[in-house]
Amino acid sequence: MFRFRFEALLNHHRHQEEVSQIELARAQRRLTDEQGNLRRQKKEKRVAVQKLQTQQKDKINVSDIIMYVNFIERLSKNIARQAHCVRVAAKHVNQKRSELVKLMKKRKTLERLKEKEWLAYQQKMQQNERKRMDEAASTRHGRKM
Repeated sequence: MFRFRFEALLNHHRHQEEVSQIELARAQRRLTDEQGNLRRQKKEKRVAVQKLQTQQKDKINVSDIIMYVNFIERLSKNIARQAHCVRVAAKHVNQKRSELVKLMKKRKTLERLKEKEWLAYQQKMQQNERKRMDEAASTRHGRKM
């Protein structure tokens, strides 16, 4: 009966890989959400700038212009913060991806070792079977004489 001596370790690496895949998926979802927020904020700023430009063509008082400019500046600061959040989330995704790749390499190494041991076990079993057959044939041949 074939037993891989590192089966428990292989199962542990498989479990770690599954957990890492889940963490990577969460990090990618967070990155997607952060990128969506950034796009939304940039769009909001473009709309505000367009409104300011259209209102400047009409008669508008200075206090309204100052209010729009302050609003646009605040949006710019929010966009800068959100861009930082996107960079942090992207870095986190890259870290999770590299962790997953390392875990996959460990698992694949163990799986290759298991396959080699399985092939060696099969060859040994075939060799033993041939020996038994040869012994049985020589025993039968010895009885006939």
